[in-house]
Amino acid sequence: MSRAIIGAVLAGLLAAAPLDLDCGRPIGARELLGRIKLSEIEWAEDVNREAMWAAFGRCAALPDAPACRETVEERFAAEWARQKAAIETKYRQIQEDFEIRCRVSIG
Repeated sequence: MSRAIIGAVLAGLLAAAPLDLDCGRPIGARELLGRIKLSEIEWAEDVNREAMWAAFGRCAALPDAPACRETVEERFAAEWARQKAAIETKYRQIQEDFEIRCRVSIG
């Protein structure tokens, strides 16, 4: 099984598993969210980088390989920026939802 498939399976399991964020331990909950977010970012970056290197390999046989690699790098950099922003938005929303839930339960 390729690294990308294993990573996708693990990321899917993490996304599907409900997070047990404890309002009584807000610092611990924030730390957990931070670790999970970082893990997802690192996994997505690895998958993106692996795909980019595969695309670089396809450029090698082309007459204008340097231009091809530059185009590929720009395309993958833009895609990575979108992916990372989406992950950060997702975890920011989880954090906000957690804080609202805790304020409601305390108040």
